[in-house]
Amino acid sequence: MAKMESTVTIARPVEEVFAFFLALDENAAKVDPSAESVVKTPDGPAAAGTTFRFRQKNLGKIRETTTRFTDVVPNRKIDFEAEIGPMRPKCDLTFEQTEGGTRVTFRGDSIPVGPLKLLSSPQSQGSASLGQETGADQDCAGGVRALAFGAIAAN
Repeated sequence: MAKMESTVTIARPVEEVFAFFLALDENAAKVDPSAESVVKTPDGPAAAGTTFRFRQKNLGKIRETTTRFTDVVPNRKIDFEAEIGPMRPKCDLTFEQTEGGTRVTFRGDSIPVGPLKLLSSPQSQGSASLGQETGADQDCAGGVRALAFGAIAAN
């Protein structure tokens, strides 16, 4: 299981940045060119239990992934889990108002399932910084990176 962590500061108030990350159905496709669609269930404000189904096209292949918010603390934290191929990452985003804007920290564990679980023995487990991930770790961290850059560019 690879651990991922990254921090970015976005020159916007925490309320605005938090709202951007809550609205994955509206914002993911704007900042990720591979996203063909994002469907949120149930309708209404995003909260614990909200699920986002992503449909992405990469190298001519269509792939579907799912992200589910497991806990939402307004303007402070979003915990979520995902289904990305053979990985079931559990991650969180924390939001902290700073003098220069909002510090967003992403932390996650990739959590492989099936045959990949055997390959993630304690001897093969490691740590990755954002930008050094592989496979499903790239998908999870890359999506967060894309959203962070989208939040920076918004407005």
